[in-house]
Amino acid sequence: MATQAVSAYETIYILKPSLSEADTATIHQKVDAVVGKFQGQVTLRDDWGLKEMAYAIDDEGTGRYALVQYTGAPGVVEEIERHFKISPDVMRFMTIRTEKTYDYAKITAQILHAEEEVKKAKELRKKGQ
Repeated sequence: MATQAVSAYETIYILKPSLSEADTATIHQKVDAVVGKFQGQVTLRDDWGLKEMAYAIDDEGTGRYALVQYTGAPGVVEEIERHFKISPDVMRFMTIRTEKTYDYAKITAQILHAEEEVKKAKELRKKGQ
């Protein structure tokens, strides 16, 4: 059997805030298992923790955010999202296909730097008033 082309993806998902660490880890493990089933590997996981949402989802004002980067053969995204759709603990999710050269750490550092520059500019304007 010929090997299928492997692509890179990034999925962000929001879990119910009431989930325990063990339940959250179980969901992460399910994602990892699906990725492995599709000849892929998880390259990065970033748990953002509890964050306030712009609007309530399922009467929840906060959610437990998680990001996972992974590779996988065709069908991996559909299978992960199928699991998310049937799980009562997953409130929202979004997946994008990324370039192989995409560097999450570099982008995150650029965003933090830009946020610091905005904060400094606001402080300077405040001092000038």
